Amino acid sequence: MSRNEDVLPGELSLDQGTQLLLSLSSMQSPVAHLPADATRNLIVVSSEPPAAVADRLADAGADLDAVAHIPISGAETEYDGPMWTCDALVPDDLTGLSMRLSRAFEALGAGGYLLVENLNVFLMYAAQARVVRFLDHLTGLAEDHDITGIYTLVGDAVADETYDRLRLSVDTDVDRR
Repeated sequence: MSRNEDVLPGELSLDQGTQLLLSLSSMQSPVAHLPADATRNLIVVSSEPPAAVADRLADAGADLDAVAHIPISGAETEYDGPMWTCDALVPDDLTGLSMRLSRAFEALGAGGYLLVENLNVFLMYAAQARVVRFLDHLTGLAEDHDITGIYTLVGDAVADETYDRLRLSVDTDVDRR
């Protein structure tokens, strides 16, 4: 596992299948950092409503017909647009999320991108050890399908010890705060 102290703004450049932990400030959008070729075959896990995710991705030039969104929320979400979405999962349902992602990876086939926005949400609702195990499982699943994984968090809101434990599950990390 390597540490990348890259603090320059802009999109990331990642080899296919790389698993990245991306530290951002609370006001930054992870979409602004996606690699240029991540506008198709993209799965987004986000606590934002589907319409907001679709708007941000459309503004970034994404082909919404080739994007899937798995909402993480305690509330019902409605969306009527070209992006595929499903019923929302509560933030501590890591097993349910894993099952949905497994199916999404199978449908996507080899290649593509996974963007998990804000791991902090999971850390608020599930025990740290569960989130660390989940990330380790998820990065392995993504690697098995040659999917590039970008796992974001608000770096200033996570203890150094937690960050260090999460970092063990990825190939590299980037700090863009």
